[in-house]
Amino acid sequence: MIKTDSLTRRLYATDASLYEEFPSGVAFPETVDDIRALVTQSAEKNFSITARSAGTSLAGQTTGDGVIMDVSRHMTSIIEINTAGRFARVQPGVIRDTLNREAAKSGLQFGPDTATTNRCMLGGMIGNNSCGSFSIKHKTTREHILEVDTILSDGSQCGV
Repeated sequence: MIKTDSLTRRLYATDASLYEEFPSGVAFPETVDDIRALVTQSAEKNFSITARSAGTSLAGQTTGDGVIMDVSRHMTSIIEINTAGRFARVQPGVIRDTLNREAAKSGLQFGPDTATTNRCMLGGMIGNNSCGSFSIKHKTTREHILEVDTILSDGSQCGV
């Protein structure tokens, strides 16, 4: 479902920057199937989708005149922390510090250390390859990603 009421659109017209652009609507997907349906609808009705979580790309990149897809409300689960394999599987709305609190119980850490660690989400970190001021030590987000399951513009799912 895409919310098109004035208040929701106004709330999503800005990020932490000075930019303001009113979206045509806002979607809050709960599942991968919801994202697939939104992408399919986008192709059929010719509107753009701007994926948005929180705490990353705070210079206007999360605004747009199409539909804002906010994963921060529902897609916030840590699916698995595999200690032996030294990896985690998460949904895009997982906050970086939340992941690290759970990973620390197994002696693990997701390295990229942005200034917004208590609110930035993994989907956004992947989208803009976040790194932070300790990137020489902890590297960038892409250097920690083993695989991403994504929905392509035709609605098909792909793991890369």
